[in-house]
Amino acid sequence: MKPFQTYRQQIKILRARGLSITGERAIKILERENYYNVVNGYKNLFLKVDKEGKFIEPEEFIDGASFDEIYKLYLFDRELRNILLKYLLQFENSIKTKLSYRFSEKFKKPHAYLQMHNYSNKPDQLERILKLIATLSTLISKNSDRNNSLKHYLDNHGGIPLWVLVGYLTIGNISNFYMVLDDSLKDLIAKDFSKEFKKSYKQQLQISSATLEDVLKAANLFRNVCAHEERMYNFKLYKAPRSRHNSNLLSIPTPHLEGTVFTMVAFLKLVLPKRDHKELLINLRNLFLKYQANFNSIPFDQVLMKMGFPQEWESYF
Repeated sequence: MKPFQTYRQQIKILRARGLSITGERAIKILERENYYNVVNGYKNLFLKVDKEGKFIEPEEFIDGASFDEIYKLYLFDRELRNILLKYLLQFENSIKTKLSYRFSEKFKKPHAYLQMHNYSNKPDQLERILKLIATLSTLISKNSDRNNSLKHYLDNHGGIPLWVLVGYLTIGNISNFYMVLDDSLKDLIAKDFSKEFKKSYKQQLQISSATLEDVLKAANLFRNVCAHEERMYNFKLYKAPRSRHNSNLLSIPTPHLEGTVFTMVAFLKLVLPKRDHKELLINLRNLFLKYQANFNSIPFDQVLMKMGFPQEWESYF
């Protein structure tokens, strides 16, 4: 295990590796922010690499790299998370509303969501269905003695409607819920988003259940990054979405839809009203303008490249 280092010792090490750093200012920052989160989390863009693109060992910073640049990237990423989270939450609320409405419309009995036969009959979905029902049951059980809306409905109505329960589900729960619905319900919910897109954009677009699954999976993972304040700008989905289909739908080249931040921004176009997605793009543009002059040792385009944003990114929207 690495030995404890004081702030001044940490700064001395960074200077020895070629990083320009002002001691007193850096100490004030490190007293507020975790060294690991700031330096270890955001130093990679400023480190020297060999001919194969691997980091030089021991670490060396590129010429002109400064602690201020690393910290600015850290602050940039925090604002990026906050911006994206707002619109991920809007989508989360929308999918919860549509899923609970359509499911309850089809299955009207109380606690229909706890009955296996109301889900997909595909054998490969059985384990996922059982896990979902167990999750829903546990959630109800844990909240049955608390002073909240679940207890209110149990005490006064003898059951909890799905449109009430969904407020307590995570986007991950909702993603799993959607995955195990029968195909007709999946298609119906996807069609609801298609109708909203047509109203908002005055344009016909058929959003399939497969595409909605991709959006849900991506939103779940990016939402988790936001919730845990993890590094966002270079986050990339471990498994890329079905790029060819989504590329045709969005009229965006496949290489730009490989699971980066740009992919998530593009996906949100399909499931948010036009005004909200436009607001998201404006907020991102303003964020980029705010920070692009804060980097000297690297071009800001390098940050955008890690995010999956091509130079002409605005033209795709």
